[in-house]
Amino acid sequence: MAKKESCLLILLKMTLMITMLVAFVIAGFFYVKDFLNEYFNRGETIEVPDFRGKHLVDVFKEKPPDLLIEKRDEKCDPRFNKDHVIAQYPEPGTRVKRNKKILLTISLGGKQVTVPDLTGKSTRETALLLLNAQLKEGNRAYIFSAKTPKDRIIAQSPLPFSNQAISQGVDVLVSLGTPAAKNFLPSLIGKSLDEAKTILADFSVKIGKQLYKKDTVYEPNRVLSTKPSPYEMITEGATVDLLLSSQTSQSSVEEIRKFSSFVEVSAVTPPGDAFVKQQPAEPLAKVVSEKPVEKIQEKPQEKAPEKIDPPKIILPEEKPEEESPVAKPVSDGNQASSFLTFTMPDGFMAKEVKFLLVSPTGRKEVYSNTHKPLDQIKVQVPKVPDGKVQVYINNILVEELSQ
Repeated sequence: MAKKESCLLILLKMTLMITMLVAFVIAGFFYVKDFLNEYFNRGETIEVPDFRGKHLVDVFKEKPPDLLIEKRDEKCDPRFNKDHVIAQYPEPGTRVKRNKKILLTISLGGKQVTVPDLTGKSTRETALLLLNAQLKEGNRAYIFSAKTPKDRIIAQSPLPFSNQAISQGVDVLVSLGTPAAKNFLPSLIGKSLDEAKTILADFSVKIGKQLYKKDTVYEPNRVLSTKPSPYEMITEGATVDLLLSSQTSQSSVEEIRKFSSFVEVSAVTPPGDAFVKQQPAEPLAKVVSEKPVEKIQEKPQEKAPEKIDPPKIILPEEKPEEESPVAKPVSDGNQASSFLTFTMPDGFMAKEVKFLLVSPTGRKEVYSNTHKPLDQIKVQVPKVPDGKVQVYINNILVEELSQ
């Protein structure tokens, strides 16, 4: 029995000695490590900053001047965006001597995939191609194009067959098709309703609202005014509202007032001698006394040329102004105006920009031109009660500006 107890005691002593030996070795390892680190980094030392998760640009801005940054390797990591630090050596907080190299592991972003060629594809085909490539559609811009059919892709960013991180967006430029032809609206004043329909049909323009106003000068169903006004630019497929003469009944006073106010605000002088300038209406009493109704003859109107550059608008009894970078709308010389500033959004193509003045009296285009991304546009707009200015890019409303 005594012999058995002595064996257990010996086993216990051996276990205790082995444990103490292991503890001594671990303590000695850390002692030697600190000693060697102090020996090799003796002198003035620098604490290593934490660069993990930062972009390379920020790393070089924040690093101490006495440390050297070196790229150790690169690898894909969905947790970090491209060109961000995944890991570093030595670890943050370590004190090193001057001119020590800090080795960085840089992220390539998520898994890289090849961007498909979307040029000429429809928007539906584009969605399927991007889904199969494990990508998604980014920003979408629109522009008229005579070469690319409507709703087809004109260009893309990134370019086809380039590498892109998985699940990233691809920006596309979509065609709106061939732009509609623009012409000057001919004067329909004094024309019958049937004649007005025939003329507008030749311009591929539709008749919109038909309002009636009591008039003792013209026969019934004669055009008194139009909206848009004569000689304004119109596009194919647009609508033209008509104010017609009537001897029995008329539309509401409010509708006629809005119609007349719009025509007064938006009236444009015809370019050069291409059109006959309308004279102010004579007093009704004078017209009746000097020109009997049954003998009134319509003065033939010259048809507007189909293609003509928009003229520089000259207000009555004013001299032409010098060219200015500020767009000036048509307005009364005594009417107050304000300047509005708009900055084009970033992108990679020029776009058509329009400013529309919207008020209780109607809508009026005060500016139209093509601008590049980040262009700053300054437009002079007449002040109208309860008015606001809508900004359209490629016929899409993007912003409303207060006067």
